[in-house]
Amino acid sequence: MEHHDKLGRGMVLKTEFEKDPKRFEKFSRTFKNEADGSEILFDFSKNFLTDDTLPLLVKLAQDAKLEELREGMFKGEKINFTEKRAVYHVALRNTKNEKMEVDGQSVVEDVNSVLEHMKEFSEQVRSGEWKGYSGKPIDTIVNIGIGGSDLGPVMVSEALKPYGNHFKLHFVSNIDGTHIAEATKNSNPETTLFLIASKTFTTAETVTNATYAKKWFLETAKDEAHVAKHFAALSTNVKEVEKFGIDSKNMFGFQDWVGGRYSVWSSIGLSVCLYIGYENFHNFLAGGNAMDHHFRTAPLEENIPVIGGLLSVWYSDFFGAQTHLVAP
Repeated sequence: MEHHDKLGRGMVLKTEFEKDPKRFEKFSRTFKNEADGSEILFDFSKNFLTDDTLPLLVKLAQDAKLEELREGMFKGEKINFTEKRAVYHVALRNTKNEKMEVDGQSVVEDVNSVLEHMKEFSEQVRSGEWKGYSGKPIDTIVNIGIGGSDLGPVMVSEALKPYGNHFKLHFVSNIDGTHIAEATKNSNPETTLFLIASKTFTTAETVTNATYAKKWFLETAKDEAHVAKHFAALSTNVKEVEKFGIDSKNMFGFQDWVGGRYSVWSSIGLSVCLYIGYENFHNFLAGGNAMDHHFRTAPLEENIPVIGGLLSVWYSDFFGAQTHLVAP
């Protein structure tokens, strides 16, 4: 707090750059992905910090036992203390198949099994081998979910749009009927595939929209048996999925240690996988894995995710800031 008070609110960044021509060099880091040679430049030079700020923030992180918690996360320990479970999205993008366990049980095989299922399904749909009930290939994907089952896939598919010209893609999350109505308005029931994303398959908003989608589909298809060709479930509740009419073979599970906001790396990312293709989706996972390695091994003062997190703490806890802009 003392450092913040000394810094004051009158700091002018233009003046700071004039005073120190090496400011950009000091307050930027470059992440190099050894696998493909790509680089990410992280420039935090335009933040309210001086030479003293970063060492103090790093000390704060050490006092908060960030390093121990980080290691616990990578070891599958139950660092989510409110729900008493692991926070293991890093295991979903473990493309190097390193040993990863929860409660002494390896999770690698299960993760790979779901990925293999996603690969097989996405390749069938994208190649046209997977046909709708009338024999036509799929040309439209509608993802129905809410929260993490919507926001992550929306963001990633938007970011990776240059790789995704294969299908028309819609995301439906709002219980307001106009959302699903807009998605189906220009869609053809014979060529549309619905992905219903809900761990329990009981989420009110998702089930309401899924029920509307099924009704809309059956107005044309007539026969309930055709649902199996046009609906897939991203869920763990076999009973509810089958009750809805979805073949359990078209069900993609994930584990209880997959937190909603990180679930795009799991089968919840099936919409992304279908949109950009499995190979690109696997590259997306591998990129995440490379950053995980950097996060786990780089010293705190060189660690891009750590610095990003500490800057967030700096503004929220010390400046009382209520909003946060990330400008890619």
